[in-house]
Amino acid sequence: MRIDLILHCLLLLVFAWTLTAGAVDFFAAADSGQPLEITSNQLEVFQQEQKSVFSGDVVAQQGEMTLYTDQLTVIFDGQNDVSRVEAIGRVRIEEPLRHARGNQAVFDRAADTLILSGNAEVVQGENRIAGDEITLFIGQNRSLVRSTDSGRVRAVILPEKKPESP
Repeated sequence: MRIDLILHCLLLLVFAWTLTAGAVDFFAAADSGQPLEITSNQLEVFQQEQKSVFSGDVVAQQGEMTLYTDQLTVIFDGQNDVSRVEAIGRVRIEEPLRHARGNQAVFDRAADTLILSGNAEVVQGENRIAGDEITLFIGQNRSLVRSTDSGRVRAVILPEKKPESP
């Protein structure tokens, strides 16, 4: 398998999940035409700090994408737009064909990044990529997967099945 094809598959694996599925809209609470519903055991609003903290069995759903986490913090800017979202503790992001998991996920609108960290893994079908941290540079259409000095990045990519000729 050519190296450029492998790199292409890796990028598709990570970015197809993020960009085509609208994960950016989900984390940014952008107007995707679907309502965003968040349920939790508790909601605490800090007006001075312009942030809301959902805690305890948090479930956030928009369209077919669902986020599960222990705590979800939404930070707003001066125009009351979402500037940062932090999901902390047993983070799972699921949709019909893809899912991701990690200990923490942070969307930063100013940096235009989504970082999944702590045993991070993205799975699409039988393909998967895992590391200690997966960073998606959204506007650059680029990703970076890292592991600690003692760990290794792991990617499992199955070749596409080609239809058999009669």
